[in-house]
Amino acid sequence: MPVDPVRLKSCRKDPGSLLAAQIEALAESRASVTLERERPWASITFTGMRHSLIVRWNGVTDPAVIKKLARTLPDQEFAIPGHFIADLLVTEQTQTHLLVEALSIIDPVLRERL
Repeated sequence: MPVDPVRLKSCRKDPGSLLAAQIEALAESRASVTLERERPWASITFTGMRHSLIVRWNGVTDPAVIKKLARTLPDQEFAIPGHFIADLLVTEQTQTHLLVEALSIIDPVLRERL
């Protein structure tokens, strides 16, 4: 039996997938968000992942809507259990897409409780 990609996508609970889904919700279904790449990241005290995402607009979208999302994303709070977004940048903005780079960190407080 083939796997339904929509169901598979909705079942994923990893930070990159949750971040993509929440950005898509902020775009109010006017855009689709694809997780293009993930890379492990670590410092002396923290571990996490770097995420590269592309937000593609579905059809013609008002440039003001695109600018508003690009402006608000870096300050947005995201609900990712066991993680937090330490950094989020919109690295490219056009009339058809946004490129987003984000850093998710494993929450050290939750890690100590495990």
